[in-house]
Amino acid sequence: MSDNDAKIIRHKLTRLLSRREQSQHELRKKLAELELDSELVDETIAKFTEKDIQSDQRYAEAVVRGAYRRGKGTVFIKRQLNEHEIDYHLVKELVTDGSFDWFESAKAVRIKRFGEDLPVDWEEKQKQMRFLQYRGFVHEQIKFAFE
Repeated sequence: MSDNDAKIIRHKLTRLLSRREQSQHELRKKLAELELDSELVDETIAKFTEKDIQSDQRYAEAVVRGAYRRGKGTVFIKRQLNEHEIDYHLVKELVTDGSFDWFESAKAVRIKRFGEDLPVDWEEKQKQMRFLQYRGFVHEQIKFAFE
């Protein structure tokens, strides 16, 4: 645990966080590549979090907003945030807070990809439904997209 290692970690964290919000999990993964003392990495990340330089809450909010803009559904978002070890209750709160209309989003994604007209045959409808499911929408939202 040298002073130089601490400096390297702080510098790397500052550079990474200056570009965009990042989760603690993501930062640990990137710093692990440098093969530095993991205890020192954890301590430094904790200090950055304490000073509100790093925030899993802000990271999760940015992911939700970005995914919503790109036409992704709640299942996609929950999976992505789970991979970054974001607290389940925070994720649930963010996707259900009322700021986002996931039903209208599913409908808009279907229309953008397949056009205004509803499919007439069963196979085409199944294809469109699978597409929406792949994008991370739940059954109720997919059903709404076809009304």
